[in-house]
Amino acid sequence: MIALLGATGYTGKLVAAELSKKGVPHRFGGRNPEKLAAVPSDAERFVLDVGESARLDEFLDGATAIISTVGPFIRLGMPAVEAAARNGVPYVDSTGEQQFMADVYSKFADAPVPIVPACAFDYIPGDLTAAIAMADLGGDVSEVAVHTQASPIPSKGTARTTVEMAEAMSSEAKVRRVPFPDGVKTGVEFPFGDVPLARHAAGAHVVTTMVMPGVAAPVVRRLSGVLPRLAPLVERLPEGPSPKLRSRAKFRVLAEALGPDGRAAVYCEGRDVYGLTARFLVAAAQKVTGSGAMAPAEALDPIPFLDAMTYEDEHGSFSWRRLSA
Repeated sequence: MIALLGATGYTGKLVAAELSKKGVPHRFGGRNPEKLAAVPSDAERFVLDVGESARLDEFLDGATAIISTVGPFIRLGMPAVEAAARNGVPYVDSTGEQQFMADVYSKFADAPVPIVPACAFDYIPGDLTAAIAMADLGGDVSEVAVHTQASPIPSKGTARTTVEMAEAMSSEAKVRRVPFPDGVKTGVEFPFGDVPLARHAAGAHVVTTMVMPGVAAPVVRRLSGVLPRLAPLVERLPEGPSPKLRSRAKFRVLAEALGPDGRAAVYCEGRDVYGLTARFLVAAAQKVTGSGAMAPAEALDPIPFLDAMTYEDEHGSFSWRRLSA
């Protein structure tokens, strides 16, 4: 029985649909009874607020895992983590917020169950492919880099997170040349996965970039200090992109491990980051192992997990492969 907290939000609805599609026993939790009732499912519904610890305990009674999509996580996410640890229920979430992840890693290192933030598209592909690249290289790894290129069709929640992350981006952020399979691209260093990745990089230098057209990189660097001021405009965005737009939005991620013995690289690509997020969260909730707060690659077996996620249909796709040196 998986407990889904935040089932009425954009990502939460997609996760709810994935749970129903897969036939996974589940229950929903949210604070608005009307919105909760409108989620199409026969699942049990719990009306609760994240600040109600006793109600959270009831929500987790009998659950085998909890998926949280309640954000912004830095303000609203911690009670669900505390409840999961308190009740011995494995935890995964959709956060992309660096500070929240760092706080979870610090506070729940000794939790009796796996506590695994960042199990959505933002981090699963990069974290797991980086782990594979490091293992393939073997020996000393001096640098591990993850480069992400994705079509800009954010949901309101993703836009909020992007604005928050922009505050951590320096106007002096470095521009790097990234060797994608179809040619060299431009990447701007951006805090996009370095917090979880640093946990299992064995002391290697960690680099994460957003890939964009070369002419855009200087503009983005100059705007990094301005983006946080755009927060009020974010609230005017629609809840999220339509299924049609999602199916057209392509992404790709390149992970590189560099060391004295050379370079190992792993590449993944696909369409529909939000649909894939739902797939990742449901699968991660069923497969995380271990105990304590962990990065995705510490709680999941990267190769079998990514193999199981490979698919292609009219709505989206995902595939991964190793690249030759």
